[in-house]
Formats: sequence, structure tokens, C-alpha cells
Amino acid sequence: MSHPVGEPPEVLGESRSYLSQPQIVGLAAASMIPAVGLAAVPALLLGSAGTGSWLAALISALVTVAVGFSVIAFARRHVVTGALYSYVSTVFGPWARMVTAASLLLGYACMVAGLTMVIGVYVGSFLLSIGVAGGLGVGVQIAVYIAAIAIAVFCARRGIDLSARTAVILMVVSIPVVVVVVVASALHTGLHLGDQLTFAGGFSAAGIFSGVAAGTTFLVGFESCAALALETRDPRRSVPVAVLGIPLVLGVVYLAATVLQVPGLIAAADDLATGASPAAALARSAGLGQTFATATDLVLAVATFAGLIGFVNFGARFVATIASEGLLPRALGRMHPRFNGPSTAVGVLGGVGLVTLIALVTLFPGSLLEIYSAVATLIVYLWVAPYVLICAAHVVLMVRERAVRPLPILAAVLGGAAMLWLYVNGLVNRPPAPVDAMSYVSLALVAVVVIGLLLVRRASRSPEPAVTSQDTADRL
Repeated sequence: MSHPVGEPPEVLGESRSYLSQPQIVGLAAASMIPAVGLAAVPALLLGSAGTGSWLAALISALVTVAVGFSVIAFARRHVVTGALYSYVSTVFGPWARMVTAASLLLGYACMVAGLTMVIGVYVGSFLLSIGVAGGLGVGVQIAVYIAAIAIAVFCARRGIDLSARTAVILMVVSIPVVVVVVVASALHTGLHLGDQLTFAGGFSAAGIFSGVAAGTTFLVGFESCAALALETRDPRRSVPVAVLGIPLVLGVVYLAATVLQVPGLIAAADDLATGASPAAALARSAGLGQTFATATDLVLAVATFAGLIGFVNFGARFVATIASEGLLPRALGRMHPRFNGPSTAVGVLGGVGLVTLIALVTLFPGSLLEIYSAVATLIVYLWVAPYVLICAAHVVLMVRERAVRPLPILAAVLGGAAMLWLYVNGLVNRPPAPVDAMSYVSLALVAVVVIGLLLVRRASRSPEPAVTSQDTADRL
């Protein structure tokens, strides 16, 4: 059963602390690593959309906000731990639940791997800038990955309070440094609004939508904090604020950052070509000096820990939920006796992300940026099916409740259609290798995992009553 509005549920009769609305909003925002998004989104967009990057940023924001309206429609009705998986389960049958479970299971594992890789790239760039050879070498990178995931897993196992405090502190410390770089670059080069608004260099619809896919990388997963509903005070109010606030606020911030940075990024093209991070290249181009540029890389590496800590927490709650429902070994749903979190799931998720990343950099040494581009694109594709399904579920829900209204219907249809087009655009207008292969890789991986989940569920069947997402929420 759902819990009364405004009252946190009891957990096995034990007292525990719950996140306040500011805490869950802070953790949700920190997990999306806004400092890194400020530094990376404009550069990602520029590579695909050119001077039309601002339009790609705007579309990315609108699409995720539209999806967000569908997500909060369920967050206001249900207090569950599986986020999109649990919401979709209330409307559609087993096929949709299974596709969503497989997509998100892969998505969280890839998100942990991708965020860890971002930390490695920034740490490597920092080490190179201070004269440490091999900063981007496989050995150094693997050492960074192990340390990063070990710290994130430690914070997640120690409880949600520690995770929230750590993530928010890292976010607050890192944002001012990037803001200085963005403002300095804009003052140095100017905005060149004429070129941006008239799409100087040509307009390409394919390029714009490729840019949308790239820009969405730093917004996808915005709803993941809904997995903490059972650990949040007044979840039916706090969770929707956290969920919808992310695409609204960060969408606007990334749009403004893109307008401010595109001229500077174009001017710093030679520096970027040498492998410098966008923030470091802009800092040098704007005259902030090598020391500041070096410090920026280190700050961004530290800031990314906030995202890693957040998604280890979110993903572990999801893993524990589907494990408790028999889709994974039930041991993964085991709760820590002292800290009340899904400690087993935390360790397994961190381990899967680490093993995946080590395998990638070992098999493809010397291609860190290509690997990251592929993983980032794969993350977006893995979230396409859950987002399309939640938008469709919202439409069905409104029809069932006889509460059809034009604006929510329009948002759900546009959000679902736009996310589906992001995937189709990757097939029609193929990006460079290896990113182009991610369209097929995502489908193949989801199919394999669906089969695996079905086999585990069949093996775990017992005379016990069926467990629902709501029952899982009550237990967690």
C-alpha cells in the first residue's frame, strides 16, 4: 500500500533518519554534476550542432521537462523504490516491466562506469599538467577508477545522510570555479549572438538532433532520486520537486552556458585538439593562466564524485527492488543492519561498473575519449525505452482516471516522441564510429538482460505470495 502523505513509512519497526526536501533536492542536483555539465555540455553540443548548439540545448531541456511531467504524475501517487520501473509496473503488463528493468539495470551500471571514467579523464589531465607522465595511461586510469568507486561505495554503504552531505558539499565547492571560467570566456570573446542565432556556418537538422542526444547525456537519469522516496520525508511533495526541478533548472543553466561558451570554444579549437579539457582550454584562452586551468581539472574531477555517489545510491535501490521481486538473486535486496541501506546491492553495482570500465580501457587502450563518447551515448539510448514507456503510461493513466487535459497530454506525447526520435536519428543519421554502433549494442544488451531476468525469475519462483513494487517499498 502507499503511505499517507507527509508521513514517512516505518521500516521494520526501527527508527531512522529521513531526507528533508532540501536534502533530496540537493542530492538530486549534485548527482547530475552541474559543474561538469557546465563545462562539458557546450563542447559536446558544438561538436554536433555547431553554432546551432543553443537550439540543441533548448530542445534537450524541453524534452526532459516534458518527460518530467509524466514522472511526477506517478511520484505524487506512489511511494516506491524502483522509480520508473515501479511506476510503469502500475500501468503496463509484465513485458513493459521487464524491458524497463533490463534497460535501467544496464543504464545504472553504465552510468557508474561513465561517471568513473569522467573522474579518470580529469585526474589524468591534471596529472599531465603538473608533469606526471602517463596520466591518461591505462595503469594510472585503472588505479583512479578503483579509488573512485571504493570511495563512492563506502559513502553509499554508510547511509544516505553521509552521501547527501558529501555530494552537496562537492557541488557547492565546484560550481564557482566553473562559473568563473564561463564568465571570463564570454567577456574575452564576446557572445557573437548574430552568428549563433543565424546559424552561421549552416543549419543541419541532423546535427541539431545529434547535439540533442549529446546534451541529454547530462540530463538523463534526472528522475533517479525517486528511488529514495521511502527515505524521504513527505515523499509525495518532496520527490516531485526534486525530479522536475532538475531538468527545469539545469536545462536553463546549460542553455545559458552554451550561449556564453560557444564563441570561446571555437576560439580555443587548437587547444581542444591537443586533448585539453574544455574548461582548461577556455581558462587558458580567457587569460586565467595555466595554474587556474590545472586547478579547474582537479575541481571537476572531485565534483564528479558527487554524481558517482548519487547514482551508486539510486542504482542500488533499484537493484534491491527488482531483487526483492525475484528478477535478481534475492541476496541483492539485503539491507545493512546498522545503516539500513541496500549494502549488498551497493557493492555489486560498484563492482559491475568497475569491471566494465577496466575491460573497456584494457581492450581499447589509448581511446579514452572515444570510449567515453560511446558509453555516454549508450546511457542515453538505454533510458529511451523507460522514458517512452513512462510517457505512454501517463497518457493511459489520464484516460483511466478520466482526467485528460490538453497540456499534460501534449507534454507526454512530445516527450515520448522526442526520446524515441533521438534513438531513430542515430540510425538514420549515423554518427562516427564507435558511437554509431551503440544503437545496436543497446538493443542487443537489453535483449540479453531481459532473457537473463526471465531465467532468474523462473529459478526463484516459490510458493511464497507474489511481491509487488509497493510491497518492496514497504519492506525497504
